[in-house]
Amino acid sequence: MNRMKFFFCVFVLALPLCYSQETTPDANRLTDAQKEALNKAKQTIESETRTKTTAFAVKAAEVAKNMDRNLLADQPDAELDKKLQTDLVQMISEMVSSAIQTKIAADRELIKLLTPQQKKILLAEVEKNANPDLEEMIEKLFGDKK
Repeated sequence: MNRMKFFFCVFVLALPLCYSQETTPDANRLTDAQKEALNKAKQTIESETRTKTTAFAVKAAEVAKNMDRNLLADQPDAELDKKLQTDLVQMISEMVSSAIQTKIAADRELIKLLTPQQKKILLAEVEKNANPDLEEMIEKLFGDKK
């Protein structure tokens, strides 16, 4: 009978510990909701980037074609050449700026998904890394280990 009471006491005392382990998320893993939100954010970023890149490629191809036409003309127009070069540089600058802004906005959204404990873990890793990419680091640190 004493054995039975002992096992019952152990069971009763261990139950809260087991329950808390089941409900407390592992700071080193993303929850299903975090994974879903991360995937949606990545898809949105990829879609936006693809759309912007396609539009840029069309415009850049037209400018390059006009530059080629001018260079191949019997009398190339120096003013037009200068204008087209300026246009191309401006387009590239806008594309790079847009890509950087999209990346920064995406990183902000990804960070919102993390718990305070996960943010601390990520910050410690950022401090160790010379060239951190937050999206890659989140997946490396908190994603499923295969």
